[in-house]
Amino acid sequence: MLPRLFKADDIRKHQINTLKIFNENVTEVIESEEYDVLFSSGGNNLCLKISLVKEFPSEKPLLKVVPSVVHHWISGDGDITTAPGLLNWTVHSDLGRVVQAIIREFQRNPPPLVISHSINMSPTSPINGEIRASPVNYQTFTNIKNFSPPSHSTQSTSFQSLAIPDLSTLNLEELKFLSENPDRQDEFIDEMPLIKEQNKALGDIIQQVEEMAEANLTREEKLHELQKCVGTTIEELAKLAFENERLHTIYQQLYDKYAPRNIQGQLKIEAEKADKESEKIAESFLGGETDVDKFVNDFIRVKTLSQSRKTKEEKLGQQLDRLEKAGF
Repeated sequence: MLPRLFKADDIRKHQINTLKIFNENVTEVIESEEYDVLFSSGGNNLCLKISLVKEFPSEKPLLKVVPSVVHHWISGDGDITTAPGLLNWTVHSDLGRVVQAIIREFQRNPPPLVISHSINMSPTSPINGEIRASPVNYQTFTNIKNFSPPSHSTQSTSFQSLAIPDLSTLNLEELKFLSENPDRQDEFIDEMPLIKEQNKALGDIIQQVEEMAEANLTREEKLHELQKCVGTTIEELAKLAFENERLHTIYQQLYDKYAPRNIQGQLKIEAEKADKESEKIAESFLGGETDVDKFVNDFIRVKTLSQSRKTKEEKLGQQLDRLEKAGF
């Protein structure tokens, strides 16, 4: 059976190679399992930790930024989960390009560190069964989708939020109009710099996919030719394998036939045949069927042949015994 052209280990190694090709400062922590990529973002030194699961690349890699930062791609556990490359991950994705796109996003839009982004609020106290908190300025938000409502306690309240600068420029009437008009909300969101950046990134990805598809189409004809060539080679291989099996059978038959022990056995059989023939000649002479001269000539010839074969059989047996004792 022919070996497989592509193996899972080869694909995994190819993915790791793309990581090192498209990114700098790649450090191998655990071979084929864990890697670190160091980069700078907004004056902060960050580390992107990459863990490759056992099923990788069939399953997407696990990515995490250290120290923790606030970004809409990052979950509450600090894992990168909603990056476009991870959401659309397939076995044909390039690990190096996915990591490169994530690092570029963090470098173009530096995310704040979690520690520096925490905001302490004033204590709250229950009044008439209600809990009142100090007001929050709109400047404390940077992403409406990542807004986390503050948790109340008897001591202090803290939360992480992202600012939408455009909201702070609207008056109360404009805010009310915005909240009551879904179409205007969609327009407002589309005009946000972050959304524009995401749309641009999505457009770049679509363009890359289209370019890859066009490149694949240009290779289609060559692929068909190679497939046809492989099919022809397999047919030739099958014919050669059949011919090899046939010749091997013939070789085995000849090997058995001319094996030294078989030759020794054949000499013994032929010597016994010569002895029986000499007995028949003697019986024919005693029965008066053969004259003296013919009897003598035939008997001597057959006996000589028998003795020669016995001698050869005996010498060959001795030689084979010595060779076997010597380990041959």
